[in-house]
Amino acid sequence: MREEYRWILSVACAVTAFAEAMLAPVADAAVPVEWENIDPAHHLAGRMASSGYLRGKVVCVDCRDYGDKGGVESMRGMEEIWQSFKMKPFVLIGSHRGEAGAEKIKRIAEGLKLTYPIYRDADIVRTQEQKDADPERTGYVYVVGSTGKVFYRGKDERRVQGVIASALMAMRSPQTPKQWKHYIDFDVDVLPGRAYLEMEEFRKAFPKESAAYDDVWERFNADDEIKRLAKLERLARMAKDYDFKDVNAKRLSAEKVEKAIELSADLKKSGNPLVAQEAKNCIADLTWTLAVLKPAGEGSTKQGEK
Repeated sequence: MREEYRWILSVACAVTAFAEAMLAPVADAAVPVEWENIDPAHHLAGRMASSGYLRGKVVCVDCRDYGDKGGVESMRGMEEIWQSFKMKPFVLIGSHRGEAGAEKIKRIAEGLKLTYPIYRDADIVRTQEQKDADPERTGYVYVVGSTGKVFYRGKDERRVQGVIASALMAMRSPQTPKQWKHYIDFDVDVLPGRAYLEMEEFRKAFPKESAAYDDVWERFNADDEIKRLAKLERLARMAKDYDFKDVNAKRLSAEKVEKAIELSADLKKSGNPLVAQEAKNCIADLTWTLAVLKPAGEGSTKQGEK
C-alpha cells in the first residue's frame, strides 16, 4: 500500500509527501503536501502555477498522455471542470505522462482551448501492477483536499466534479469542533491569515472547545502582519465566493480590490515566509478577480505574484 501511494503522489505532477498524511482520515492531523515539477522548466501549456500557490487549495490532477488524440473529450471535460471552479480555492493541473514534446502539447492545448496548467510528470517507472490497472494508459484523476487528504483517485471523470464540490464545502464550512480543529491545526503552521479567520469563527461557534487555541489566538493578535494578512485573506475569500453572473448581487468594487492589493504589497516581502507566501497567494487571486471586474471599466493593477 505504501508503494501504491508513493506512485500516486509521484505521477500526480510529482507530488512528494508522506503516505501517512495522505491516508489520514479528515479528523487526523495532516502534513503539508510538497509539490515538485511545478516550475517553468516542466511547464508545457496553460497558465503558470507554483508549489506555494497550491498550498491550502483543493487540487485536481489529471494524469494522462496529453499527446493522445483519444483523450480529447476527457481534456475538454477537464476544462469544463476548471471553468466551473477556477474562482474558488481550487487548482486543476494536467500531468502529461506521454512522449509528446512541449511544442506538440502546446499546440493541442491551444487547439482545444485548454486554459488550466499542464506540466510534465515525474517520469516515474510504473510497476507491473500499475500497468495491469491501466493497460491503455487512459489516465487517472486525483482530487487532493486542502490539507493533503486524497478525496478521490480513479477514472470516473463524471464523479470528479461532485468530489471537488464536496472537498471545497468541507474546507469552507466545518460542522463540528473536531472538523474545525483539523483545519486550524493545519493552517496555523501553513496559512496564518486563514487560521486567524478560522479561529475567529470557531470561537463564535464553539466558545468552550476553542479555548484550546487561546495562546495561539493571543500570539496572532499581537502580530500586526498576521492581522493585516487576515483582512487580505477575508477579501480574497469574498472574491472567491462572489457570483459575477448574478446581476442582483452586491457588486464587488474593483477600486476596493485594487486598493487592497496596493496596501498589502509589502506583506509579500515579510520576514515571516508563511506570511509572505500567503500574501502572494491572496494577491494573485485578487489580481485575477480584478481582471474579471475590469471589463466594467473599473481600475487596473500589475499582475499578482504566485
